[in-house]
Amino acid sequence: MFGTVKYFTDHLKTQVMYNFSGGETISLSGNREKLTEEINGQAISSAEKELFSRNLEVAYESVVREMFGETSLLQKELS
Repeated sequence: MFGTVKYFTDHLKTQVMYNFSGGETISLSGNREKLTEEINGQAISSAEKELFSRNLEVAYESVVREMFGETSLLQKELS
């Protein structure tokens, strides 16, 4: 279901796998930007947009942590 943490996590991970298959490569942050645009287009209310955006951030941080470990999130926060 669009807007859930699971939806965004699955979408981000799927794109990472497509990158390995030789198709069009999109960075993880680029994919997050595309999903943000999708949220802006599909959210009905500002509350829904805020919820979807928070879910996307949770999913993004989860995927980054899974791929690169805790240190990458710490470096992001320090910059």
